[in-house]
Amino acid sequence: MKKFFKALLLIGGTALAAHFGLKSYKKINGTVKLSKSLPEFLNNVYGEMPKVNINHTLNSTIIKVYFSQEILDKHSDIDTTVREYVDDFYPDLAKCSVDISVQVKGEEAEAEAEAEAEADEPEETEEEQA
Repeated sequence: MKKFFKALLLIGGTALAAHFGLKSYKKINGTVKLSKSLPEFLNNVYGEMPKVNINHTLNSTIIKVYFSQEILDKHSDIDTTVREYVDDFYPDLAKCSVDISVQVKGEEAEAEAEAEAEADEPEETEEEQA
């Protein structure tokens, strides 16, 4: 009887690990495919190739889309278009939280420069503050 429960526990644990591994694989694979297909889709819709940044965590996906100011002035529904595209073609990603941010292309370089400047500044010690 002891061997039976041991075997059952082993099989159940293996099946559980395989299940979660397959779910993780589908989400990661979907994120990779989305990062390749979303810029092409937005280029076909709006006529300009955007820069797309996609970050996927355990329960959320953050999509940042960078367009020129002209496109942002003409079209105010870019985030809705992206959300519908994800919902239609990548339902595994749509199940978790999807945060979409549409920004101007120039803001990306400014944000990175500010982050690097903050990282390069040495922190003051207690003796320097006094």
